[in-house]
Amino acid sequence: MTWINMLSPLQWALLLAIPPAILSLYFLKLKRHESVVPSTMLWKRAIEDLHVNSLWQKLRKNLLLYLQLLFVGLLILACIRPGWSGMNRLGERRIYIIDHSASMQASDSKPSRLDVAREKAMKLIQDAASNDSAMVIATSDRASVEQGFTNNRSLLEKAVERIEPTAQLTDVSEAFRVAAGLANPGRMSFEDNVDIQVAEAIPATVYFLSDGAIGELDESEFGQLKIEYVPIGDADTSNAGILSFAIQRTETQDVQANPGAISAFARMIQHGSQAIECTASLYWNDSLVDAQKVQLQPEQETGIEFELQGVESGTLKLQLDHPDALPLDNVAYAAIRPDRQVSILLVTAGNSALETALGTQRITQIAKVQIEPISYLASQDYQTNASGSKFDLILYDACSPEKMPAASTLFLGGVPPADIQPPARENSPENSPENSPENSPENSPENSPENSPEKKPDTDSGQTTDAPANAVEPDAVPKWTFGELSGPVIVLDVNRSHPISQYLEMSSVGIVEARTVRPPSSGAILMIADTGPVGAVAPRGPYQDAVLGFDIVRPSAEGFEINSDWGIKRSFPVFVLSAVENLAGGITEASAPTVQPGLPVQLLLSNRFEKYQIVDPKGNIETIQRSGDGRFLYTKTEQLGVYEVRAEGLEEPVERFCVNLFSNRESNLKVGLELKTGAESIAATTNTIRARQEIWRWLLLLAIVFLMFEWMVFNRRIFV
Repeated sequence: MTWINMLSPLQWALLLAIPPAILSLYFLKLKRHESVVPSTMLWKRAIEDLHVNSLWQKLRKNLLLYLQLLFVGLLILACIRPGWSGMNRLGERRIYIIDHSASMQASDSKPSRLDVAREKAMKLIQDAASNDSAMVIATSDRASVEQGFTNNRSLLEKAVERIEPTAQLTDVSEAFRVAAGLANPGRMSFEDNVDIQVAEAIPATVYFLSDGAIGELDESEFGQLKIEYVPIGDADTSNAGILSFAIQRTETQDVQANPGAISAFARMIQHGSQAIECTASLYWNDSLVDAQKVQLQPEQETGIEFELQGVESGTLKLQLDHPDALPLDNVAYAAIRPDRQVSILLVTAGNSALETALGTQRITQIAKVQIEPISYLASQDYQTNASGSKFDLILYDACSPEKMPAASTLFLGGVPPADIQPPARENSPENSPENSPENSPENSPENSPENSPEKKPDTDSGQTTDAPANAVEPDAVPKWTFGELSGPVIVLDVNRSHPISQYLEMSSVGIVEARTVRPPSSGAILMIADTGPVGAVAPRGPYQDAVLGFDIVRPSAEGFEINSDWGIKRSFPVFVLSAVENLAGGITEASAPTVQPGLPVQLLLSNRFEKYQIVDPKGNIETIQRSGDGRFLYTKTEQLGVYEVRAEGLEEPVERFCVNLFSNRESNLKVGLELKTGAESIAATTNTIRARQEIWRWLLLLAIVFLMFEWMVFNRRIFV
């Protein structure tokens, strides 16, 4: 038999004062009635009543008194919650980890697995002793501490009620690390600014409520935790789900004659012991466009394909018309990326290889290319367009403008203007060829932006000289340094981690002359030669600047001379396409990117707009700022469906991306009966959650019965 205190000392004092108060009523409230009698024999009863005026006089038997005292006694007994369950571990610390990933929305346990897990967690909290401390952690692919260590049951129960279902994947390693880190803190209570001091480390018991679809655990993350795995759900639940769904434009199509030919592919699986037949329905912009009967064999993946015509933009939804326990994986989304044609300007004296690379079919689909001679840089039309952000990308082939434009740039062999270089000394002629920027002392490696401030001391006056103003943000533009021309040059390595250079193969490329290119600290090296870095990229406000220290062809007295054979190599058009995609923000793929719930998606946005709005599947709008290099990492991907990125003044979205479950582990609803921890395993247990046998409810019910009986006796005496 165990007891649990339910009242505070003050409440106990008030409750224990009730029995003496009841007794006093039978002494102090004497009520006499005047009676006319013919004989003194009838005074005997009245004389006996006078004895009650003495407090020490023995009370006369009274049924009402006994019933009232019995009622109060039962009430007091119920307040100490007598019961038994064999779980009375005084001072225990508990950690309730509740899985609320996508598979916990399965309805094989009514109303859902998560609801059952919360119900069992509530019972565990109610069964704990009064001096047990506990905390609540919700976990999916990340851990969230809903309530820190406390012995306040009300706070723990509210924390459990706050746990909402998610469509995210399961990864409980973070939850166990958090639990191990918080299991033995120096102070363990967080409510009401009152701390419970921990004198020494005390092992904690973790009650992990999940369906077990978590993979293998690392036992080293447990620390001093004792794991009690409480399985949720039916062991043999079958379920069908979609594992992938993607679209692409038909390869053999005539783009001009039939621009809307799309192929859609999907893979599905049936987890269960029996084959099923279902219908896969394809919707375009919420309208049914096709459907197929699909036979799904047990534990086997099945692929289907749809061919669509005249689909140029919009969203696609694939739905399995099969009722099962988890509807989340019966729906998948794909989106056709909106037409985003970028504007590109090529300024060149003549470069057939570069013009051919910009005229490929993939680039013409996404970019409008304007080719101009070098004399165009002096025109008013160029000045207006360059400062007005008309172009997304400007390529300077063996030339350079007077100042940087309001656009991303790619320099091939030319030295960028002084906007993005360290300032020249006052005693140096700035525009003479023999004193070009690459030959100035400030451009040496020891005076690079990483090793010197943006203001250089003037050797003649001892004063500081400000850097030249930049067309976008004069004080924030980083500085580049460039070396002298030298050769021959051999490219030794390329940056495989950068999207512009990740697919390049430069070992066979011959280069006659090249100069070293050193970007600011915020930039990245793209190519490294035997003389140093010869290619780099760096952000400039909302734009990006890429510089190659060598050109393909250059003007000469005889017309043109070849400086590199890169123009006839296969990697050159690959480089140009990557530059268009990453510097200008062009799109070459029909299918919008897709991620799993909770995972970030990287967006490449045009430099024409500073702000964008992301519209989630429920219509909620969030405004984002474009980053310095045109990339944005969006992390609020909890909802399944299609997201749209919109810009002010445009009716159509500038980008789309999708969030789909696509998880074989979440679709497999078979409940694991043990947790794998390397060579060992933790078996599922049920004895830790057997209900405590409480009798206080029966005591209260019995007290109410006695109260009703007392009321009946009282009324019978009054009205008889």
